Amino acid sequence: MIDPLSDLRDARRREDLLGVSVEVRRLIEANAQLGSQWGDVAGLAMEVGDEVAALMAAERLTQSAPNYPQSWLWLASALSGLGRHQQALDVIERLISQQPNDPGLQRRAGRALLELGRTNLAELSFRRAISLDRFDVMAWEGLSECITFESGSAELGALEEMRIQNTTNMSSTERGVLAYTLAKAYRDVGETAVAAMRVAEGAAFCRDDIGFDTDRHEVSVKALIASYEPQFVDTHEDAGVIDGRPVLIMAPPCTGADWLAEVLASDGEAGALPRKNGLFWLNATPLGDQTLKEISDAIEAGWGRNVLGDVGKRYLSQAEEALGRSATRIIDPSSLSEMAGGAYGVCLPAAKMIRIVREPRDLAWSIYKTRFRKARHWTYHPDDIARVMACHNRLCEHWETLFPGRVMTVRFEDLLSDPQAAVREAAKFIGVDADAAAAEAWLRADRLTIDPEGVHKDAGERFEPLESALARAGLVQAGD
Repeated sequence: MIDPLSDLRDARRREDLLGVSVEVRRLIEANAQLGSQWGDVAGLAMEVGDEVAALMAAERLTQSAPNYPQSWLWLASALSGLGRHQQALDVIERLISQQPNDPGLQRRAGRALLELGRTNLAELSFRRAISLDRFDVMAWEGLSECITFESGSAELGALEEMRIQNTTNMSSTERGVLAYTLAKAYRDVGETAVAAMRVAEGAAFCRDDIGFDTDRHEVSVKALIASYEPQFVDTHEDAGVIDGRPVLIMAPPCTGADWLAEVLASDGEAGALPRKNGLFWLNATPLGDQTLKEISDAIEAGWGRNVLGDVGKRYLSQAEEALGRSATRIIDPSSLSEMAGGAYGVCLPAAKMIRIVREPRDLAWSIYKTRFRKARHWTYHPDDIARVMACHNRLCEHWETLFPGRVMTVRFEDLLSDPQAAVREAAKFIGVDADAAAAEAWLRADRLTIDPEGVHKDAGERFEPLESALARAGLVQAGD
C-alpha cells in the first residue's frame, strides 16, 4: 500500500524545509483523505515554519476527527502561530466547556489571554490551572507574568515549598522554569541578590536538557560574511524582486523587536509578522547554508529560472498569506534575522532593514535572566551569550557596509527614553505613517520598561561570569 505521506517524510528526512512546505500544500490542494494523519501534516508544517499550511492541515484534521480534542488543539496552535490569538482562545474555550478540569487547557487559555493583553483574565485562567495541578510550573510561570509578587505572599510561599519538596519529581526543564519564576518573584519583592542566584540556577537546569553548538554558529557566521561580499551583490543586483514593502528588523532578544514591528505597523495599511515566524528561512531553503558555493550551485541549477527572485516572490506571497491581507509594508522581526540579512538584501534589493542595538551588559543580563519559551539554547551560558552577541554584531556591521543606505540603527536606550521620537525616525525611514507610529509608541511604552537601562546592576556578583565572557568576546573592556 502506498503511503500518501512518503514524499512529505522524505523531504523531512532530507531537512528540505521548502520541500516539506510544498508537499504539505500539495496534499491540501489534492484534498487527500488522511483522517487523523492530518495531525502529522500539521506538525511538520509547523516545524518548518509554514504556519498557513499548518492551519489548513489542522482545519482538515478537525473535519476528519471532530470528536478528538487533540484535533482542536492543533488548530489552536496553528492559529497562535499566526498571531490570531482571539481565534485560538475561542477554540480553547470551547474545549474548556467540555473539559473544565483540564489544567493544560486552562493554562493555554491564560497564555492566549496574555497575548491579547487581557492580563486580569489571564491571571484567573492560570490560577484555575494551578488549583487543578499545584505543581504545574508552566502555569506558575504564566501567573508570574500577570502579578507583582509581595513579600510573604501565599504565592511566593507555594513556589518555595515546591522548590524544596518536589523538585526531585521534575525534569531539568521544569526545574529551570521554577527557578526563573522564583527569580521574577524575588525581583518583585526587591531581593535582587536572591533573584540573581535563582537565574543562575535556572540557566544551569535549562542547559542540562540541550546544549548549543557555538563553535558551529561562529563558523556559519564567517561563511555568511565570506559569501556575501560586494562583488557578489553587484553581480546579482538585478536578480531579486524589486519591491519596497519588506522591512527586516535585525535585533537580539530583549531589545523590543516585536514591539517595534507592531508599532510601525499601526497605520493600518502595514502589517507585522510574528517574532517567531521563519518564513524567509523557509523560502530561502534552495540557497542551502548560504556558502558561496551553495548559492552559486543553486543559481546554476535554476536552468534559466531566477532562483534569487523565486525566493523573494515566494516569501512575499507567504508573508501576505500569514498576514491575511495585502500590506503596503511587511515588517518582519523574525528571530535570528541577522543570519538572513545577506539573502534578504539580495533577494529583495529594495527592502529596508532596521537594526536594534543595546548596551552589551544590559543586553547580556536581560537575555540570561529570561526563560525563553521557544528554543534559544545559547541563552543559558555566559560564554554562549557573549559569543552569539559578538556574531550578531559582526553580521549586522557587514550588512550595513554591504547595503549602504538600506540599514538604519536604532538604540534600545532611545526607545526607552523617548519612544515617540525614536519610532518617528524609524517610520520615516521605512515609509509608514510617522504620526500613527509615534502615537502607538506612546500607548505601548510601558511594555519596554520590563528591562530598564542599567538592569545588569541588579545581578550583583552574579554578573561576574557574564562580564568576563563579554570581555573575552571583545564586547566590553574589563573594569569599565
